[in-house]
Amino acid sequence: MEEMPTGAPCGSSEAGEVAELWAFFENAAAFYALLSSIFYLELTEEQIDGLAESGFAFPDDGSEVGDACAAMRRYLARRGPDARQDLAVDYARVFLAAGVYEGETAVPYESVYTSPEGILMQDSRDEVVRAYRRWGLAIPRDLNVPEDHLAFELEFMGRLSERIAAGLGAEGAPATADDLGAEVGEGGFADGVRAMMHAQATFIDEHLLNWVPRLLERVKKFACTPFYPAITQLALSYIKENRAVLKEVLS
Repeated sequence: MEEMPTGAPCGSSEAGEVAELWAFFENAAAFYALLSSIFYLELTEEQIDGLAESGFAFPDDGSEVGDACAAMRRYLARRGPDARQDLAVDYARVFLAAGVYEGETAVPYESVYTSPEGILMQDSRDEVVRAYRRWGLAIPRDLNVPEDHLAFELEFMGRLSERIAAGLGAEGAPATADDLGAEVGEGGFADGVRAMMHAQATFIDEHLLNWVPRLLERVKKFACTPFYPAITQLALSYIKENRAVLKEVLS
């Protein structure tokens, strides 16, 4: 289980700052992949055990991230023998609207929160598809799941983080233009990394922070266990942390 990356990178030298940035985005790629898997499907017994063993090692300091990690640690430490079933039922109630027949739900699709009608497959879905295509993420059509599902948006964040880390190079050693793909442009390495960072910042602003806070409020309303409110809070808090890192670097 990957340790959650935290803290904005900083350093005493340019090389040190690049190395810390590389580490942040390298870890972010793995962490977003983990979050994506948690939101996409019900957890397996193996996944639950892995999450419990990871310990979510973050200080209980009263921050949003600390509170979310503490809530998950408490639940996972005290989970009973039917935890997989309990979480599967909760997942179905929270994210699939099982047993909810009218009124608002916590389905994890951006369009539901950003379209005037509050329904699926609206402008947000089309916009994220264009972003995915530009940066090389293909969602298999046979999944029959709208592309603005939170799991896919988090997967996209992970893919961009992976490409940014590759652009920065292993442990901060600058990569070649070939590692950055088609988006490098005439400026080479630096412009390619900057373009990806701008793309990630824009995606956070336009396709995550614009609706995940409202999703969190609904998850809190419908969940019967503390797990899914905690993991949704953790995802939101980490997205904000990622945005803060990008703001510092790009400014």
